[in-house]
Amino acid sequence: MDKLRALHYLVKVADTLSFSRAAKAFGVPASSISRRITDLEAELGVELLHRTTRTVRLTEVGALYLEQVRAGIAQLNDAEELVGQHSSTPSGTLRISAMPSYGQLLLMPALQDFCERYPDIVLDVHLSDALVELGRDQIDIAIRGGRQPQDRVVARKLDPNRFILAASPQYLAQMGTPRTLDDLAGHRALMYRGPNAVIKWQGLDDDGWRELPVAPAFISNDGTSLIAMACRHRGLVLLSEWGLKGYLRSGELVQVTLDQPVSVGRGGESGIYLLYLQTRYRIPKVRVAVEFLIERLGEAGP
Repeated sequence: MDKLRALHYLVKVADTLSFSRAAKAFGVPASSISRRITDLEAELGVELLHRTTRTVRLTEVGALYLEQVRAGIAQLNDAEELVGQHSSTPSGTLRISAMPSYGQLLLMPALQDFCERYPDIVLDVHLSDALVELGRDQIDIAIRGGRQPQDRVVARKLDPNRFILAASPQYLAQMGTPRTLDDLAGHRALMYRGPNAVIKWQGLDDDGWRELPVAPAFISNDGTSLIAMACRHRGLVLLSEWGLKGYLRSGELVQVTLDQPVSVGRGGESGIYLLYLQTRYRIPKVRVAVEFLIERLGEAGP
């Protein structure tokens, strides 16, 4: 039995929860996928998958086994890629995942210059707020906001991700400039929709952090659309400073400072982080991309 092939089949079935979809990915009959996994189960003496006529899912021991298999396959793939690129110009496909607004405003301009410097690297860029699992999701580098990750990835901080309140001068002239958390109740809010829900505004007063009862006038999961609405005098935005800098500099928007902090989280250190696996960093295409992006997008960068 080709055990390595069977392991690859098992991983794909676990990810797709379907023999037919796994078979399509490998270009083989579904019966071949099923037979090789059955042979693997017989060799191990355990059942890895629960199968019914409608569903397929991992058994408890199958889930534990798969966790180790993923790590082993990832290390094997990294070793093969590292050897293949030894003493050569960085090349190959580099997969990057980033938040949409950050990707459009900051990452993509930097990647245009990266492509000129490293023409042999093919970029595969996915812009999404959805969480990714490096290695499992075949992502080399991810850029995400929030608390510093505690799992097994390397996290290098690009930006403190400080949230600020802003509006157009015309909107403030018409509606007045809020000075307190309670003043926000009389204003229109342009609010960001995260992967699971609309992101609520939070204010810090003497009793601690509390959700602010602001009235949404426009909701979007696209930060640039929220900014565009703010520039059209439609309301207040509460977004990361890195996304608003250019508009504040031009005067299209102005920062609104309250007497108490307002944010989208309830305290604690936050940031924009560049994430990667240490084992992948040894591969030339990943290493040069990490260092380039840290230089261009990091706190000390332009």
